[in-house]
This record gives sequence, C-alpha cells and structure tokens, in this order.
Amino acid sequence: MARRKSYVVDPAGRRRLTRSEKIGIGSVVTLVGVAALGVIAGVLLDRLLDFDDALDAGGEWDEGGGVSTRWQ
Repeated sequence: MARRKSYVVDPAGRRRLTRSEKIGIGSVVTLVGVAALGVIAGVLLDRLLDFDDALDAGGEWDEGGGVSTRWQ
C-alpha cells in the first residue's frame, strides 16, 4: 500500500510547502520575471530606435524628387 505523504505543519497551523511545490512556484516566478524583462527591453528598444527610418532607407530614388517614397 502507498503511504500517505506527511506534511510539516508550522506552529501557526499552516502546512509548509514541499520541495517540489517550492520549485514549481519558483519556476513560475522566474518565467514571469523573464517575460516582464523581455517586454520592458522591447519597449525600450522601440522607443530608442526609430525603425521608420530603417524602412525608408533609400526612399528617394532620384535626388530630383520624382518619387516621394519607395513604399507607396
């Protein structure tokens, strides 16, 4: 027969987390933290770099100005 898991209960009467429960919570917290850092880095890069200029590189085909932009 399978033995029932024994849980450690602290003096306040709360059940303490097992090692695998702590690892699971730590993994979720780590994933959320890395995702948040990625979003923050993406927003900062978007603000610092103006990608519109990169898309318009060489927009005027002739210096005289017959064609205003390349992507119209």
